[in-house]
Amino acid sequence: MKLIAIILISISLRIYVAFGGYSGMNDPPQYGDFEAQRHWMELTTHLNVTQWYEKSEFNDPKWWPLDYPPLSGYFAYALGKVAEIFDPEIIAPYSSRGIETFNTKLFMRISVFISEIIFLYPPLIYFILKQQSKQQLIALCCPLLILVDHGHFQYNCIMLGLTLYAIINLEKGKLVLGSIFYVMALHFKVMSLYYSLPFFIYILSKTYKEPKKVVVVGITVILTTLIIWLPWLSDLKLIQEAIATIFPIHRGLYQLHVATFWCISHVVIKWNLMFNNQLLFRLAAILTLLFSIPSLIRLFKQPNLFRHTLFIVSQTFFLFSFHVHEKTILLPIILLLISQKDYGYLVYDYTIIATITHHPLMIEDKLFIEYCVLLVLFFIFTRNNQLPQFQDSWILRLYSKIRNIPVLLYVILFVCQQLINPPQRFPFLYELSMQVLGFSMYTFMYIISHQQIKSVKND
Repeated sequence: MKLIAIILISISLRIYVAFGGYSGMNDPPQYGDFEAQRHWMELTTHLNVTQWYEKSEFNDPKWWPLDYPPLSGYFAYALGKVAEIFDPEIIAPYSSRGIETFNTKLFMRISVFISEIIFLYPPLIYFILKQQSKQQLIALCCPLLILVDHGHFQYNCIMLGLTLYAIINLEKGKLVLGSIFYVMALHFKVMSLYYSLPFFIYILSKTYKEPKKVVVVGITVILTTLIIWLPWLSDLKLIQEAIATIFPIHRGLYQLHVATFWCISHVVIKWNLMFNNQLLFRLAAILTLLFSIPSLIRLFKQPNLFRHTLFIVSQTFFLFSFHVHEKTILLPIILLLISQKDYGYLVYDYTIIATITHHPLMIEDKLFIEYCVLLVLFFIFTRNNQLPQFQDSWILRLYSKIRNIPVLLYVILFVCQQLINPPQRFPFLYELSMQVLGFSMYTFMYIISHQQIKSVKND
């Protein structure tokens, strides 16, 4: 009964946020992610599938071209067909661009809600079913999950849900089905690449002694990929256009102010002035791989470290990879939400700090009130003091004494932001300071997670 009540509370919070602002609300000429997701419905419904990534007058590269993998395109097409029945004006060619009617908002909001109920809720509940009520509340009422999808407006819930289904099946020994789910997640949103190395190493650790299994899983991955890309296979040029759109190296090392190594260090080292994008891409890839290798080696020896390694590597990708968005912190967060027994109060702290780093985005999206309400409710009602199941260490003892300081610093920064204008030389001082808080927490979690996997015994 308690879980049912928690589910109802989580649904109520999502409905509350859905009545708020969103990315690009009343903000012409380009609007934002809300318009991008709607426009992809318009594109995929009115263009032949092979034209989805091809530049044209209708598929204007300056007006939110489809830059997600094909499975997102298929999903947008399916939604577009439903929108045609619900209200054709939502996806009318050209005239629908920038549309913000009541029917449009209602349809888009409901589509996210239904997607999350179908794709994310079942596997997430599977993982938290036997956990304490407070842990269930943390998982289902995670502010960032709600604010990004139901506020800002995206469909991360689908990619995250497919990933959780992949983890469930792999841990049950269903390697083929698990591989299919992961390939689907990867082809829904390319940031699923953050999980790619642990998935590969885990499957390899389970199959390397049995070549037949390696072949079966390999064929499964290839066939699933070919089926998803089937419409484009007849023309190599079409595939090249699609890949160039999905992997936009030209966008630069990072976007806006994000709690990553590149953004924080850019204050001192002007990376974009020293190197071109191609070199920065390679440098980011090398650093990401280097910081991932230690945990991957342990995973190969101890497959029971799968979830821990998924968290560590996705955190590493967030910190060091190329062109990271602030919202991709959801990838490590979802791993913590299903591993609360191991990480204890660190999950609660991490979630709070990760949400705080989205402060500038919430203001931009006119979601600041909803953001504050969710953050305060989460802070009060889910406060968790359960100790992590780690070996005792000086760094953990130190953190336990200062764990409230980051939130206090955030409150001080917020008050200063309202009362004191930043220096002209540093106009983004407050926003960047909030990202420093996030970067500090993420770096600490990277270090402490490595300590955790050293203490886990092999099954």
